[in-house]
Amino acid sequence: MKVLLLSCSTGGGHDSAAKAIGEKLTEKNIEWVMLDPIKLSSESFSKKVNNLYINVVNNNPNLFKGAYKLAEMYGTLKIKSPIYAINKIFAKNLKQYIEDNNINIAIATHLYPAEILTSIKKKDPNIHFIAVATDYTSIPFWEETNPDYFVIPSKDLINEFTNKGIDKNKLLPFGIPISPKFCSKLSKPVARKIVNINNRKKTILIMTGSMGFGNIESTVDKILEKYTSTINVIIICGNNKDMKDKLESKYKNANVIIKGFTNDVSTFMDASDIILTKPGGLTSTETAVKNIATIFTNPIPGCENHNANFFEERKMAYVSTSDELSLKYIDILLNNKDTVKDMKKNQTKYINKNSTDDIVEFVIKNYN
Repeated sequence: MKVLLLSCSTGGGHDSAAKAIGEKLTEKNIEWVMLDPIKLSSESFSKKVNNLYINVVNNNPNLFKGAYKLAEMYGTLKIKSPIYAINKIFAKNLKQYIEDNNINIAIATHLYPAEILTSIKKKDPNIHFIAVATDYTSIPFWEETNPDYFVIPSKDLINEFTNKGIDKNKLLPFGIPISPKFCSKLSKPVARKIVNINNRKKTILIMTGSMGFGNIESTVDKILEKYTSTINVIIICGNNKDMKDKLESKYKNANVIIKGFTNDVSTFMDASDIILTKPGGLTSTETAVKNIATIFTNPIPGCENHNANFFEERKMAYVSTSDELSLKYIDILLNNKDTVKDMKKNQTKYINKNSTDDIVEFVIKNYN
C-alpha cells in the first residue's frame, strides 16, 4: 500500500496535518510520500501562490476578508469556481505521478489538491482520495470537490457541511489530524527545564502562526507592565524573521524568550500555563489536546473567525478583540482554578485527541 499526502504551502497548518498523518503511517509501516501538486507543474507558480497569500494576509487582511466573503457568496451559485478552473491545469501531471508511483490512495489536507483530484476523478473514477478539512468550518469551494470521504473536525459541523451540498455518507467526523507528540505531555518542571525558563513563575506562551501574523507588541508591552517580573513570557514568531529580529531588539533586556520557527512547540506548550494564539485550525486543536488555558487573538479574517467562534461557543477558549480584554482573560485564567478546570474539561469533551489514529485506521481498513 502506498499513500500520497497532498498539501499546499499557504500557511503551515495544512502541511502539519499531512505530516501528522505521515508520522502515523510510518508507525504502521505504510509507505507514503508528500508533495505540493502545483510544484509538479510549476515550482515558480507554487511560490507565487504562497507569497501572494502571505503578503495579502500580513499586509492587507481586509482584502483577504473581502475575498473570503466573496468566495462564500460565490458558493451559493452552484457553479464551478475560478479556483477549480485554475487547479484543473495541474491535473495532467498529478495523474501521471499517481500512475507512475502506484499510489493506492491520496489524502488532501488543502482545498487546491482536492480540486485537482476532483478534476482527475471526473475523467477517471478509479482515482481515490480523501479530503481533510483543517478548519472548524466548511470553507468556500469544499462543496465542489468530490472525494471518496471527507474528514471533518467535529460531528457538530455535519449540518454545516451537508447544507453546502456535501453527501452526509461521505463525512467522517474524526477531527483534525495532529502530530502524535501533541498527544503526550511533559510535566511543567521537566518542560521548563528543557526550554530553560524559571520553573517557579507562571508562563504565558504567545504564538503567531507559521507566518508570524499580527501586531503583538502592544499586547506584550501591557503584559510586561502589569506582571513585571512575576511571569515568564515566550513568543514564537514562526517563519517571520523580521518580526523575530524586531522583538529581540525591543525586549533584549526584558523577561521574554523569543523564538522563530521551532520543532519544539509541543515542549513550549507543556511549559506554559496560558497560551495566546491566533486561532489556526491546527494550533487550536493542539492546544485543546494539550489542555492549555487558551485565549485567541489576531485571527486571519475568514475561516479563523469560525475557528474562534467554534471554540468560544463550547467554552474551550476565550476570544479577545483588544489588549484590555486579553489582560482581563489572563487575570481570570491565572487566578480562577475552576474556570481553567472547566475550559480543559470542555477541550477534552469536544476535541478528539486520537483523530490521526482514526484517519489512518480508516485508510488501512478501506484501501489496503
